[in-house]
Amino acid sequence: MPASSHIPCAIIGVTGYEGANLARLIASHPHLRLTEATARTEVGCTLNRALPALAGLPGADLVISERVSEAELVFIAVPHGPAGTLAAECRREGRHVIDLSADFRLRERTLYAQWYHQPHPAPDLLPEAVYGLCEWEREALRRADLIANPGCFPTAAILALAPAISERLIESQIVVDAKTGISGGGRSPSRRFHFAETHDSVAAYGLGGHRHLPEMEQELGKFARDGATPQITFVPHLVPMNRGILATCYVTLRPGVRAAQVMEAYQARYAREPFVQIIDRPPETAWVRGTNRCLLHLAVDEARGRAIIVSAIDNLMKGGAGQAIQNANLRYGWPETAGLESGGLWP
Repeated sequence: MPASSHIPCAIIGVTGYEGANLARLIASHPHLRLTEATARTEVGCTLNRALPALAGLPGADLVISERVSEAELVFIAVPHGPAGTLAAECRREGRHVIDLSADFRLRERTLYAQWYHQPHPAPDLLPEAVYGLCEWEREALRRADLIANPGCFPTAAILALAPAISERLIESQIVVDAKTGISGGGRSPSRRFHFAETHDSVAAYGLGGHRHLPEMEQELGKFARDGATPQITFVPHLVPMNRGILATCYVTLRPGVRAAQVMEAYQARYAREPFVQIIDRPPETAWVRGTNRCLLHLAVDEARGRAIIVSAIDNLMKGGAGQAIQNANLRYGWPETAGLESGGLWP
């Protein structure tokens, strides 16, 4: 595709955190042009009126509409359930879809119903959907017309654990302890996310089973050469920061595995990845804020046969809108870094 080509795209759900970040990224993208944006509220307003942070960016005067009518590529940034219905409508109209909800992440409709407590809204599309973790599904994504953007927690955990599982370096019992910023709960107000409820406090949640757990086990199971699905204990925590995920993964090494083997496996797998970096100290969420990067640090204790892998991402970027743009770049044959080259936000 010529470098001057621009693909007309739409965002369904532009006034949420993911939708707003998509609009910001598309404004500076060399090959995407935002032609339509929808929202449950603010119809008839311009983007810069509904989202003042976008004022001055290209396309900020676009009027929020009720539905998509022209776009070739549609980013869906609304909750699960409605997202699947909208994706089915867009596919019937011949549009390419990148869905940021959970509706197409799980391959089995029964598993979806179990974890999301409702029938799947578009089960006929499940065989068509490709899981959008670019570093591990690159070839399939180049041909995909329906992309399931991964969840934020699974993105951090899978990038941290997949090399060790694929090289049979660790046992199947894994603990993932993850911290997330408040924006992970979305923009709709609720008591849990009020300032007075979250400020100066840390809370564990989802101990009975978080919806991202089956997604982690499903995707990491692809890399288990012996066919054994990883058994993951996943505990998320809400911390009083706006954005970011820090996932600390605790694993047991298989007998005879050395620290050098572990490091070599990770360096070899991610050496050419533009957004995954192995670093020599534990990462902090501030280091990835506003970027599409994932920072990984490995601490291997040969004597005890244990390893700790720490993963840091921005939940709204590599865990959301940034990864969606990376998926679009892959799908259309552009450099994966297109529109994602800007540095982080500091402080």
